[in-house]
Amino acid sequence: MSNEGSGAATARELESTLGAAGYRSRLVPVHVMEEAERVIAGLREQGVVAQGLYDAYAASLRFVSPPEVPEPKTMVVVAWASPAVKVRFHIGTGPLEAIIPPTYISSARRARCLEIIRSVLEPRGHSVARAPGPVKLLAVRAGLARYGRNNLAYVPGMGSYTRLDAFCTDADLQAQEHTGKGSMLMSCCPPCRNCHHVCPTGCIPHAGKVIDAERCLTYFNESEGEFPDWLDPAAHGCLVGCMRCQEMCPANRYYLRNEPLVAEFSREETAVILEDRPPEGLPEPLRAKLRRLDLEEYSAVLGRNLLALSNASR
Repeated sequence: MSNEGSGAATARELESTLGAAGYRSRLVPVHVMEEAERVIAGLREQGVVAQGLYDAYAASLRFVSPPEVPEPKTMVVVAWASPAVKVRFHIGTGPLEAIIPPTYISSARRARCLEIIRSVLEPRGHSVARAPGPVKLLAVRAGLARYGRNNLAYVPGMGSYTRLDAFCTDADLQAQEHTGKGSMLMSCCPPCRNCHHVCPTGCIPHAGKVIDAERCLTYFNESEGEFPDWLDPAAHGCLVGCMRCQEMCPANRYYLRNEPLVAEFSREETAVILEDRPPEGLPEPLRAKLRRLDLEEYSAVLGRNLLALSNASR
């Protein structure tokens, strides 16, 4: 069998195996990821993306070939459904349920995805690893997703309640660039301004393509420090992140669900969380519990956010 035929057959098997496990996937040449990185860097140079914001998220925006795959040839872009969930805390005023938006709880599904990709490629002598980089833009350029006016990525059949990830491999899977033409924006966005009107911080423009991410509530409640004085205390609605624009988006109308309760923290655990300790300062059982929810890295802001959420709900 020719190399071209072998690569195409492997690609079909990979897509089929991932699909059977609930993942959507697209394959693109590695240079598409490199081009996406240059686009983001260009927006920073133009001042469209603030330098401070770029620096804060630089590790996840820059594509660097992982040591396991020093000479990558193909990017595997993957999406899977990621619903919002609830966790319950016990504070002085009683039980308080807080929403964790889509995309935060992701490590288990990511690990399973990598396991599946390896099961297809490693027996054929190929390496694969997770790849950092501008995954949203990569997914859009791969034809897997489209942008919303709120700069979130929307996947058909999942809406924005989806998690995206990217992996690179040294296998030449005969990937083709996405040739779809037209706007990278969803077709329902131009006549709609719902997200602009409900954004609690006014970060989504009425016109234009890029939000003011340094004004986004998600940016504030993922970062340490005091909330700005101008921020309306009633803006808080989630433990981390924000869901106002997603909940009001017509593209999500089929994917809104009652959030299931996935964890509960005792009064003693909640008291520790309210101290905003860094991960290394947490009791190991509590740290492990947060790690299972992929919240460990936010431990130094969870208490502040929880108090803000409690005040907003009164």
